[in-house]
Amino acid sequence: MSRHSTPGLGGPPNPFEAGPGPSRRPSVSHRPSVSRQPAYQSLRRRHRRFGVRATAVAVGGFLLYVLLSSFAPGLMNTPASGHLTVGLALGLGQFALMGLIVWRYLVHMRTRVTPVVRGLRGLVRHQASTERERAAFEARTAPREEEFRPW
Repeated sequence: MSRHSTPGLGGPPNPFEAGPGPSRRPSVSHRPSVSRQPAYQSLRRRHRRFGVRATAVAVGGFLLYVLLSSFAPGLMNTPASGHLTVGLALGLGQFALMGLIVWRYLVHMRTRVTPVVRGLRGLVRHQASTERERAAFEARTAPREEEFRPW
């Protein structure tokens, strides 16, 4: 039971839990799930791998800056050019690093994720239209219990 549907707390009932009355479970479709497709699994793997790498680079850059600020203040206060110190340059470099990560994320999505997503979307639409056509055909050809209503 979820914490949002605890009896007595006024939360809405969970529609997927068995309770009194008719079953409220949604009908399970007989078509294969998209999440079992190899293309979807590959997409998830690529996206996860990129996310881990990007997060590691961002956190690593920030951690390097914090550690250098804490343990090497002499280096961070070294003038780089005029009034610009190494610490200030590295701090501004954080913005450049974030911009680089966002740019790589956009390129990654455009080149590796979007084409696979379009293919999977087409597959899902094809499955849905095939299922609708099959249901319509079965509705037309199914025997009717009562052809005419009584007067």
